[in-house]
Amino acid sequence: MDIILKGIITGSFLSIFVGATFFMLIETSMTRGFRAALWFDLGVLLCDAAIIAVVYFFTAWINNTLVHNTYFNLAGGIVFMGFGINYILSRKRGDLTMQAKSRYARLFMNGFFINLLNPSVVMFWLGSMALVLSQFGFTGHETLVYYGSAMGVVALTDILKAYFAYRLSKFLNAKVLRIVYIFSGVLMVGLGIYIIFR
Repeated sequence: MDIILKGIITGSFLSIFVGATFFMLIETSMTRGFRAALWFDLGVLLCDAAIIAVVYFFTAWINNTLVHNTYFNLAGGIVFMGFGINYILSRKRGDLTMQAKSRYARLFMNGFFINLLNPSVVMFWLGSMALVLSQFGFTGHETLVYYGSAMGVVALTDILKAYFAYRLSKFLNAKVLRIVYIFSGVLMVGLGIYIIFR
């Protein structure tokens, strides 16, 4: 029970962390629909699961090769800036229905790679893994239960965020949607610049 509680606390902490995927999830649900947001979030969650698995076996290598690697940060920053510029320049109210119905695979990939290229996500899971292995001393099975609990909390809260954002979307008009897109784009560009120059 203690392991599950610690996992729930970790998942709750990650759920209230306001980052790029948080705003993208809200924006996707408001502008493309609840189902589209679920596909985006599935990409994020599977990316988290993949990072956790890799971190578990290659903690030292990831810390030395990726987290503190200038080229990784540069690539991640450029990708975020590209996403942001795309949101600012190319989003239009008229194509939302087509996107919501036909681009779930792209939304899944967006969620996966936006999460993957954010160094803070990798650092978060590295930090949690260090805590699991050095402080908690969990076995392999206990580690699985811990991260399963954490990811369960994250998935549940993401679904709730997407649902309530979708309900709010009924009150949006084209002008407000445009503001949402621009805000999301500026956020992504700003995050990209921060990743590059931090």
